Amino acid sequence: MGQTTYVKQWSGDLSQNMLTGILLALALLPGAIAFSFIAGVSPTIGMLSTGLMMLVLSFTGNRTLMVSAPSSGVSLVVAPLMASHGLKALILATLFMGVIQIILGYCHINKLLNFVPTGVVIGFMNALGLLLFTSQLKHIFNISASTYVFAIASFFIIWLAGQYIKLIPAPLIAIIILTLLAGVIKPNIQYVSDMASIHIKMPIPSIPNEMSDLNIVMVALLYGVAMAIVAVIQTTLTAQMVDVVTSTTSDKNKESIGQGIANFIVGLFGGFGGSALVGQSRFNIAMGANSRVSTFITGSFLLICLFIFGEIIGRIPMAVLATVLITISLGTFDRRTVPFIRKAPLLNSTLIISTVLLILITNNLALGVVVVTISYYMIFRFINKKGRDI
Repeated sequence: MGQTTYVKQWSGDLSQNMLTGILLALALLPGAIAFSFIAGVSPTIGMLSTGLMMLVLSFTGNRTLMVSAPSSGVSLVVAPLMASHGLKALILATLFMGVIQIILGYCHINKLLNFVPTGVVIGFMNALGLLLFTSQLKHIFNISASTYVFAIASFFIIWLAGQYIKLIPAPLIAIIILTLLAGVIKPNIQYVSDMASIHIKMPIPSIPNEMSDLNIVMVALLYGVAMAIVAVIQTTLTAQMVDVVTSTTSDKNKESIGQGIANFIVGLFGGFGGSALVGQSRFNIAMGANSRVSTFITGSFLLICLFIFGEIIGRIPMAVLATVLITISLGTFDRRTVPFIRKAPLLNSTLIISTVLLILITNNLALGVVVVTISYYMIFRFINKKGRDI
C-alpha cells in the first residue's frame, strides 16, 4: 500500500464518516461491556480496550472500514487465565498476542490459513456461538422473577427496534430503555455494579512486574498464542466479508501486523486483546463510512464516553447485557452449515462435529482448530498412502 493510497483512505465525506463513527461507537458499547464480563474484567477495561484498539487500527489497519475490538472468541479464551492468574497475567498475554500476530503477518499467515478446511472454520464459528450462548444463561436463570421479565422485555425490544429503527443499534435501545426503567421501579435484579467495581482513571503505559516470573510468563505466552490464533481466524473471515461487500481487496498479512501493533498497545495501557467483528463491520459500511475517519472517531468517542459516562455503566441490568450477547451468539452460527453438509454428508459433518465437540470439551477454540486440521491432513495422507500401496 503506497503513501498516496494511504492518504486517500483518509479522504471522503467528513461529516458522514464522523456521524457513522459516533453511531458505530454506540453500537460497540453493549459488546464492549458484555464481553468484559465474559473475560472476567471490569467493563471500564473493555471500553478502554475497544476505544484504544479502534483508535490505533484507524492508522495501522490494512482492511479499511473493518471494525475490531475485544471479541467473543478472544474473551472466551482469556476467561480461564483471568480467573486463575488475574489481570496482570491477562495483560502479559495480550502483549504476547500482539507480538505473535506481528510475527504471523510477516510469516504470511494468510497462506497457512488456506489449509484450514472449510468444515473446521464452520465448526469453529458454531462452537463459538454455543459457548457464547451458554455463558450468558447464568445471568438470566435462577435469580429472580424480575430478571425473567427484564430478559423477555429486552429480547422483545431488540427484535422490535431491529425491525423499525436502523439508525440506532437495537441492543443500545434496549439497554437505555430498561436501564431507565430499572432506575425508576428498582426491581430485584442484578446490575453491572453488583458484578464488578467501576474505576475510571487515566492509564499509564507499562509492562507488568510479573514479566520476571517465569511461570506466569509461560502461562501468559501459551494463552497469547491461543488468543493470536483465534484473532487471526476471526479477523481473516471478517476481512474476506468486507472485501466482498466493498468489492475491494486487502492484504490479510498486513492486517495481522496492524492488529498485532494495536493489541500490543492495548496491552501496554492495561487492556486485553481483540479481533475483527463481523456485525459491527457490516454496520460501519451500511451507515455510509468510506474512510479511516469513521473508525478514528469511533475510538476517540468511546474513550471520551468512558471518562464522562463511566459511572452510568454500573446501573445497567445484567439480564439485558445477557440478552444482547445471546442475540450476538445467534448471529455467530455459520449459515453455510447445512449447505456444506449436503455437499458431502459424511466427511463434512464429521469435520464440523469433531471441531465443535473438541472445542466444547476442552473449552479451547484455538486447540480445536489446530488439532482437527492436523488430524484431517494426517488421515488423508494415510488414506492416499494406503491407496498407493494397494
